[in-house]
Amino acid sequence: MNTVNIHGGEVNGPIAVGPHARASVTHAGASPERSEIAALLDRLERLLAEHAGQVQEPERAARDAGDVRQELAEADPDRSRVLDALRRLSVRAGEVTAIVEVVDRIRELLG
Repeated sequence: MNTVNIHGGEVNGPIAVGPHARASVTHAGASPERSEIAALLDRLERLLAEHAGQVQEPERAARDAGDVRQELAEADPDRSRVLDALRRLSVRAGEVTAIVEVVDRIRELLG
């Protein structure tokens, strides 16, 4: 059993326990770009669900969106990995203008 018990005091930094455990830090003062990207990813996931019938390989498209979110949550996100996932999303959802617009806006914000 993997357990972390903290009694009193102060803890600074991420804590992860066990095989394949991951920890992340979310800063309350996130940049406006990060906040907008998070909102766009929420919208993207809703649009993918709403338009699943018009998206090629909808399960993989949803996985690509999840990969983008997960990678951007990393302390040092791999920009090329994110851009590759966004490119795949554009191809898979090319028939749905609203999805392509969200993907393009995320790309813009990433610079």
